[in-house]
Amino acid sequence: MGVLLKRWKKLNWDPAKEWDERYQISGHNLAKPRPFLQEYLNLLPEKGWALDVAMGEGHNANLLSQRGLKVLGVDISRVALKKALKEYPQIRVALINLPQINLPESSLDVILNFWFLDRDMFPLFDRFLKPGGYLMFETMRSDDQQDQSHVRKEFLLQPDELYHSFTGWEIIVYDENVMAVAKGKPQLATRMLARKPSSKS
Repeated sequence: MGVLLKRWKKLNWDPAKEWDERYQISGHNLAKPRPFLQEYLNLLPEKGWALDVAMGEGHNANLLSQRGLKVLGVDISRVALKKALKEYPQIRVALINLPQINLPESSLDVILNFWFLDRDMFPLFDRFLKPGGYLMFETMRSDDQQDQSHVRKEFLLQPDELYHSFTGWEIIVYDENVMAVAKGKPQLATRMLARKPSSKS
């Protein structure tokens, strides 16, 4: 079991229940495709396999499917996955408590990671992506200038953390000053589009 899961058990916090409740509400901030993906979709391949981590209702995965990719979406929320299957039946889904996921090495062309942070996934992204594969990542970051009491600290990237976690990758887009909203409050986020090296030097 991952470090986060152990910590959640100690806190008597059930993330699956929380996300099920959230996805039962319409109009939440994850109820449409992310603008970051829409803006850079044309840079991603048009065939192969993609993984959407913490997929939610499948709006981002659907864009990849329309692009021509076969998509596996994983999430901890049964409610979200049921909504995704109903709206986008072409997407494969799996109920998974990340980082407990096992896929063949170098089997993916694209990985999406939106509004989810588990650092144990970073080496898995490297393992699962083919050489030359793309990682698109966007999630919250720490901000000393804002009240972040509404967000769990373990879900906040530190400044430059994501950039340094993928040293040696081709960084196509990197921005740590993305204005977003989390639980109805302003929140800074980091976004990155990176490409895994085609070969090891």
